Amino acid sequence: MVLAPDIPAPRDALSLFPPEREILASEKREWGLLNRWRKLRFRTKRSRLSLVERVTTARGSLADLSPDDLRDQARAAGIALASGPVTLRKLAAVMTVVDEALFRARGFRFHDTQLQAGLLLSTGHFAEMATGEGKTLTATLPVAVHGLAGCGAHVVTVNDYLAQRDAEEVTPILEQLGLSVGCAIHDMEPAAKKQAYGCDVTYCANKELVFDYLRERARVERASPLAYRLQLAGIGRVFEQSGPLVHRLDFVLIDEADSVLIDEANIPLILTEPVDDTLSQAFVGQAIDLVATASEDVWEAPDALGYRGLRPEALIRLIREIPDAAPEWKSLAIAEEMISKARMAQDRFTKDVHYIVEEDKIVLVDPQTGRPTPDRTLPWGVQQVIEYREGLEVSSNRAVIAKQSFQNFFRRYHKLAGMSGTIKEVRRELSGTYATPIAKVPTHRPVQRKMLERHVFETTAEKLDWAIARADRMAAEGRAILIGVSSVLLSEQVSDALTAVGRPHDVLNARRLEEEAEIVATAGQAGRVTVVTNMAGRGTDIKLPQGVKDAGGLHVIILDALDTSRLERQLFGRAGRQGDPGSYDIAHALDEPELKRIIGKTMRKGISRILSLSKPLAVRVHFPYVEWRRNRLEKHRRNRRLKLLKSEEKRNELLAFTRAD
Repeated sequence: MVLAPDIPAPRDALSLFPPEREILASEKREWGLLNRWRKLRFRTKRSRLSLVERVTTARGSLADLSPDDLRDQARAAGIALASGPVTLRKLAAVMTVVDEALFRARGFRFHDTQLQAGLLLSTGHFAEMATGEGKTLTATLPVAVHGLAGCGAHVVTVNDYLAQRDAEEVTPILEQLGLSVGCAIHDMEPAAKKQAYGCDVTYCANKELVFDYLRERARVERASPLAYRLQLAGIGRVFEQSGPLVHRLDFVLIDEADSVLIDEANIPLILTEPVDDTLSQAFVGQAIDLVATASEDVWEAPDALGYRGLRPEALIRLIREIPDAAPEWKSLAIAEEMISKARMAQDRFTKDVHYIVEEDKIVLVDPQTGRPTPDRTLPWGVQQVIEYREGLEVSSNRAVIAKQSFQNFFRRYHKLAGMSGTIKEVRRELSGTYATPIAKVPTHRPVQRKMLERHVFETTAEKLDWAIARADRMAAEGRAILIGVSSVLLSEQVSDALTAVGRPHDVLNARRLEEEAEIVATAGQAGRVTVVTNMAGRGTDIKLPQGVKDAGGLHVIILDALDTSRLERQLFGRAGRQGDPGSYDIAHALDEPELKRIIGKTMRKGISRILSLSKPLAVRVHFPYVEWRRNRLEKHRRNRRLKLLKSEEKRNELLAFTRAD
């Protein structure tokens, strides 16, 4: 950690500065529990309103300062903040300077609710802040607080687009305070990326940050494992010449915290390299055929998440039935693994839903954001099966050289904060895993959004007919329409149906990202219909003209069963932002692929029978059951995340015996 030379060391346990050494997981839990009680004084309504009053009262007092004097004022406030216990007075002094910098750069000041969120984030909280409340600008408050006090600050978003956009938006504000701002994105030149990480404030995507950390660790550890262990313990000079790429893990602020820390925490990030051990085309093809033709009695019963494994006693029998078996079948371990991966590819990966094909390559689609992820690949076996299935060249195997989960990585930071519009549902897990309290920030204006209709249909065709008629009627009333789906496939089906009735519209999915800014800019116009895949991580506001507001605002139609209710909230949260009027509908069909996974065949038949007798009754039965099943599935995912975290903690504790103190 690099400190400004004239800033004295802090004394308070809630200080902005981290301890002199990395804290082990067990120590961090104890330290975090103590800090929760100390942070309580900043979380109270009285403290929040007191800070708002201090900042608003001081507004105008810095108006006559020159740019150089404003930077000096910011530096003085940072030095005072780092000189002892954190107080509301010191935090308010820093935020007053940031407020003045915002006014000079953008011509307006922070809302009271943004200042409240800034207090929570600066003191290490997860803040639930509704969509449209200005999270990008709010982030300047905690990063300025830490940057001016001498701490390195990382702002983590869910993709490179948002990281770059947000960095450009806040740079004119933070540079007035004397803080440098960098942005680390994929495919950056090494020198430019190193410079970005060396800035006072660095914006980056979650995966890029972790992979940069892993690549650096793998490079040095493979060259000299002992020297790397000594470096971790603070001994030795492994990075003497160039220094580590990702350093100063002092403070991290995570945007869309529930998406990064919960939804993407089930699977560890794995850094791999190609090895000269390519699976034969015959072996992959035979595995696919075997899975497609095998009888049901060779598979185990599905687990809570719907995965089905092969019965061990059936393996040899199946291999014997393969004509002209490829040489790889001689290894029972490889054979069993390949069969399970072929089954997973068959059941879990659908073209234009989970992946798309671009330039003869498989490009995965992020299930949370609907964005393509060209830098990601599937695990061994699954990737090769899908490539063979799509008629592409089967890629070589890859060897694991490093891996890390988001949970373990972000717990390495000495101080963590996050914000999202949908934290409530996962507050216990976030608080328990990261020893970080959670608070809700009120909206700047009252929410006027309301749900209008819920429907259950027998087939997707019936659902689409209803949705198109609904959108056409709403558009004719002068409202803007957003139709939310979860896959590229369904977005194109909706687009075809809208075209058939002559309704002009736009489609925003993984194939049309380059047109995102233009599409969003017109999505709020009267009579405009926009079809979008998941809106989480889009980071874009749909601006409404006054005429659209007078007609009822933006109307959202959700046409898919989503994994969690949080994803639904992220979708319909696009309506009714900043006090605008808005509404939404939800419609499901019993033959939806995701709905089939959420609820079983027997229950679907029961709902179908009720549907034939009474549609209102079917709706009343269906939606509570879907929510109940979602909660059950989320519980199993939570258990998987906990197991992954515990296994990594155990491994780290074993490795700790190699460290020198």
